[in-house]
Amino acid sequence: MNMKIHTVIGLAALTALVTGCPHNDYTIELTPRGNVIERKLVFYRADGTESNGVPKYESFPSNELAAISALYPHGALTPEGERHFARGEFSGATPGDVGGAGAYTNYSSSLGSAGFYIERFRGSEDLSAQQEKRLTAADQLADLVVGWSKAEFGLEPRYQDLRRFLDVDVRRDLKNAALYSWAGETASSYREHAEEEFIGRFGLYLVERGYVKLADAPLLAQLVVGSDTSAAATLTQRLVAEKLGMPPSGPMRERLAFLADPATLQKSWETFLSGTELYQSRVRKWQEDEQEGKHEADAKEPTPSEVADDLVAALITSGSSGEDDHLTVRLALPSVPDHTNGKWDEARRQIMWDSALEAKESAARLPVFCYASWSQPENQFQKDHFGRVILKGDDLLKYNLWRAQLDEPQAGEWEKLLLSLWPDELTNKLAAFEFFAVGQQQTASASFAKELIKSALEKER
Repeated sequence: MNMKIHTVIGLAALTALVTGCPHNDYTIELTPRGNVIERKLVFYRADGTESNGVPKYESFPSNELAAISALYPHGALTPEGERHFARGEFSGATPGDVGGAGAYTNYSSSLGSAGFYIERFRGSEDLSAQQEKRLTAADQLADLVVGWSKAEFGLEPRYQDLRRFLDVDVRRDLKNAALYSWAGETASSYREHAEEEFIGRFGLYLVERGYVKLADAPLLAQLVVGSDTSAAATLTQRLVAEKLGMPPSGPMRERLAFLADPATLQKSWETFLSGTELYQSRVRKWQEDEQEGKHEADAKEPTPSEVADDLVAALITSGSSGEDDHLTVRLALPSVPDHTNGKWDEARRQIMWDSALEAKESAARLPVFCYASWSQPENQFQKDHFGRVILKGDDLLKYNLWRAQLDEPQAGEWEKLLLSLWPDELTNKLAAFEFFAVGQQQTASASFAKELIKSALEKER
């Protein structure tokens, strides 16, 4: 019903475009060094760029500067004008300098090394809370629509048909709209044009359920671009008439004439909203804040339509304050990673992640997520004892994870076996090996590595 619904998100984006948007920029450079990973952080705050492309630097917030400094060794944070540099070596957990959590792990053995890096930045992993917020907004919006319909059409002979449609079908489909929106927003973090696909998916969903017809494409286009607010009014009038069983023309249809006029429909909607507890409670809160001096000098009392606008925004967006900051992560590796969601830069021998980053206080979207695993076989050792390099990639990773859980006596026995292996007698010696401490657990543990090596040998033939 609200003619302003389709502009809610656009207005926020337009405001940011016109007024500028100061943001923080972070670049993290990572270099694994055995059991530790070197982390270099370069960061600054800027409001756009100069004509020559240089950032328009601003002072970095002192509280954030202090928080980052506390996570690095004493004296590791140094300024260079308005740019700041921090360096440290970390084992296990990564520092939450940008906001988030992560880990680095390296497993080494005589057959090679395998490393993991994983880290999330800002956002929220509480998917349940994100979905609950959207679905609650869908329920509240459905309640308002049902209430408005009763006020306008409660005395119509077939009102119960309209009410059932709004209370059941529309309520369900508002929730589906929320879930489609969430899925599209999430998928767009990993795949270009994903949001467009989900808009198309939900558009077809609406056609299949009779909300719109394929012939309505021109009207829908006007609605999306905001060039003609009468499009929504026309579609609303047709849908209400169908559910009330009214013919295309005649005196009963005149009862719905006001629905086709955007201004009249908007006035009807706002009149209803002004009497709702949802709006009245918002006005009371605004007045209390006004008395306590919490508002800006030019702050205005909320309008009735803002209640519905905010519910629509909560239903179809994450509620984030925007992609305020920017993050670049680079991980240097000696060779192509086995697994990663980043982009491999062959020239730099680095994996790179580049992403917008919502403000710390938002915590509404899924976090930016980076991961990589890699391996580096000890080529000479494997050639000496297996005849060729057989364990690499995932096989080397599995082997090193197994090797890491051996206790000291077992590890000594196993390494003694490896040193005794030669290509000509490899299979027999491997098959005959058992840990000296006999037991099911030890036997099973040895069997895992023996089968892994046997399988790798057969695979490499």
